Amino acid sequence: MVTEADTCRKYVLPKLYAAGWNLDRKNPRAKEDITHLPPEQRRIVAELHALQGEVDTLKHLQAETAAELDALLPSVLDRAFRGAL
Repeated sequence: MVTEADTCRKYVLPKLYAAGWNLDRKNPRAKEDITHLPPEQRRIVAELHALQGEVDTLKHLQAETAAELDALLPSVLDRAFRGAL
């Protein structure tokens, strides 16, 4: 089954790289190098950067939640085996 992500990796990303895009988030100039873009594209880039910040926050929260759940698992299993659930 081909997903949208697969399609993006196969068709879109190579074209962006060929056009000179640097999608490496560790590059400090990546956000600054949008001055040559038309206003509409600058607006879209700004929205994408804002969304990426939200995604990073959600990934961090998900990792914290996963760690909390992993810490609770032994207690839940203990209660389940004792018939206390």
